[in-house]
Amino acid sequence: MPKSNAQSGTWTVDYFKSDTDKGVLLKDMMTDNIVTALINMGAEMWAYRRRMLVMEALMTEKGGVTTEMIEKYVPSDAQNKTWESERDRFIGNIYDALARPADIPITAEMKYEDPKAKGN
Repeated sequence: MPKSNAQSGTWTVDYFKSDTDKGVLLKDMMTDNIVTALINMGAEMWAYRRRMLVMEALMTEKGGVTTEMIEKYVPSDAQNKTWESERDRFIGNIYDALARPADIPITAEMKYEDPKAKGN
């Protein structure tokens, strides 16, 4: 949940750098690197999407927008709730595929079934 940053007058989320980039968490380092890049790309994309939501809200409310207006914008509770739902949809759309279970080993023989032949 965003919180007010009194020094800058903006809304921020605390960030703590971890050392997980020094270990292999998945099958191999290449898989870790790909997943890390994907997660970072998603975070960057969401930051831009969130900024776009602020710009759209300001344009609707004020009829125009400046960088200062974007930086100082404080969303309403209703907007936060809507935007959190949008964020969750965004995250699921990108990352749910990473949690798919693999039922067939990569070395298994793949069998082709003709969908037209099923009814016969």
